[in-house]
Amino acid sequence: MTEVIRFGSLNNIESIEFEEQCLEKARETGDAYGGQSQRNREVISLASLGNAYYSRGEYHLAIEFYQQWLDIARETGDHAGVAKSLSGLGNAYQSLGKYQRAIEFYHQWLSITRKIGDRTGEGICLGSLGNTYEYLGKYEQAIEFYEQWLGITKKIGDWAGECISLGSLGNTYESLGNYQLAIEFYQQWLGLAKFISDSNSQAMALSGLGSAYKALGEYQRAFEFYQQSLEIKMDLNDQNGEANAWFNLGLVLEKINRESEALNAFCNAREIYHLMGLDESLQDCNHAIELLSQNVATFASVFWFERWLNHLSQLIKSGSKH
Repeated sequence: MTEVIRFGSLNNIESIEFEEQCLEKARETGDAYGGQSQRNREVISLASLGNAYYSRGEYHLAIEFYQQWLDIARETGDHAGVAKSLSGLGNAYQSLGKYQRAIEFYHQWLSITRKIGDRTGEGICLGSLGNTYEYLGKYEQAIEFYEQWLGITKKIGDWAGECISLGSLGNTYESLGNYQLAIEFYQQWLGLAKFISDSNSQAMALSGLGSAYKALGEYQRAFEFYQQSLEIKMDLNDQNGEANAWFNLGLVLEKINRESEALNAFCNAREIYHLMGLDESLQDCNHAIELLSQNVATFASVFWFERWLNHLSQLIKSGSKH
């Protein structure tokens, strides 16, 4: 969960430069800006710049602006601003891999959301805490936060949040090796995703089911779920999702001795990864294709060698009769 609560979106250098000029002007003049106080305008610029640098992956710069936003929000008693800036700080530190620091800000965020009765914000914060503990490999603690999040989503009727929390629980139980419980949560996720007609969520739930059944060694069932996920990803024109589905299909097809189909699936995945410039995934594909090709070649060599031996044996038997 790295959901930044935004004031606005800046997606290019010119927009960032303009917002920085607005911030400087607000600080220098202290004049009203479009009917807003100087302090409010300053906050909007700080929030926008923090979000912009976060979205660009420049997390240290994002932190600087979020911290300034937080200081002003605390000074002016703006509880909502405090919550949002704490959210941004937590997300930025999580993205930097500084998980303990992120947890500190998330707990402060959680406290303020409960103080102001922001149930939606509380749920997102609980999800963020769960996500961070999952990154740390502390799965039991992650599950505690995910379960609290799930409870809130059900109470406030947040179906989208409920889908994500169910998926998060399924994924965490899968990481713990509790595949049956993971399947239960993935099935609930799939059912809700179908109910609200969320195709992307359906595809992810199906992929989760495929992964859990693959881990259990039930490769035919895994194949069926991956196939359904692939069909949806193709309909959505989700290239990355489609490539991942092809790759997963290749893995299970190999397990059920459908080598030529597995090779075709890996090749389909490789083509998409290449087009998207995903080098790491491309290397995984190439490695899988290389191993499978070697196995197929070895199998073919053994097959033809056995046929040759059998033929030679028949010739010897035939010659011995004369």
